[in-house]
Amino acid sequence: MNSTFERELGTIASSISRIKGLYQQWAQKNDMLYGIVQVLYILYLEGPVTQKQISESCETPKQTVNNVIRLFKKEKYITLDTDGTDKRQKRIKLTPAGKNYMQKTLEPYFRLNEKVFARLGSALSHQLVEGLTALGDAIELEMELYEVSSKWEKKAEKEV
Repeated sequence: MNSTFERELGTIASSISRIKGLYQQWAQKNDMLYGIVQVLYILYLEGPVTQKQISESCETPKQTVNNVIRLFKKEKYITLDTDGTDKRQKRIKLTPAGKNYMQKTLEPYFRLNEKVFARLGSALSHQLVEGLTALGDAIELEMELYEVSSKWEKKAEKEV
C-alpha cells in the first residue's frame, strides 16, 4: 500500500466528516434538526423527489428521512404523489406553506454558505467541487470494477 495515498484519503475523509459535523453544530445552534435542513435542501435543489432519492443524495439513513417526511406531512408542508411507474414510490412536493417554511428555515443556511464561499473565492470553490466530484466518481468506478472482477474470480474458483 502507498502510505501517501492512504494519508491523503484519510485527511479528505476526516475533512468531510468535520464539515458535516460543523453543519450539524450550526443546525443545532440555530434550533434546527440537521435532518430537516438536509431534506429541505434536497427538495430545494432537486424539486419533487422520493424518500429514497433524498436518502441517497445526502447519505442520510432512510429512517431519518422518513421521520422528517412524517413531520412535514403532519404540518402540511408537503404532498405525496404517486410516481407514474411505481405506485409504491411517492414523490414529495412542497406545498405553499412548505415553501414558506423552507425559505424561512434555509435562509440562514444560505447566508452561511454564501459567506463561506466568498471567503474561499470562486477559483478554490470550483476546484473543490471538481476535485471531490472526480474523487467520488473514481471511488464509484473502482467499486464497480472490483465487484465485477470479484464475481469473475468467484466464478472461476467454482469452476476449478
